[in-house]
Amino acid sequence: MGKFKAPTLRNIALTAPYMHDGSIATLEEVAAAYARGGRAGGACRARGASTLAGFAITGTETRDLVALLRSLTDDRFIGDPRFADPGAD
Repeated sequence: MGKFKAPTLRNIALTAPYMHDGSIATLEEVAAAYARGGRAGGACRARGASTLAGFAITGTETRDLVALLRSLTDDRFIGDPRFADPGAD
């Protein structure tokens, strides 16, 4: 119980909404949620998991973090017709 495989960060900018329940719409909001130490009353806390420690992050650091995450988008992969949705015609 409670074990999972962490998903890749590749193409993370294309996979919104975020979190297990889709409750966060942007990468900036994800950074803010983690900086606050998570969300009060979340499912993990209800099962007795330890809380996240918040941290200080400036606006510049948030923008840099989001830019890094967006840089992990593989434009060649997502534009390759071999990997297109076959039902998207």
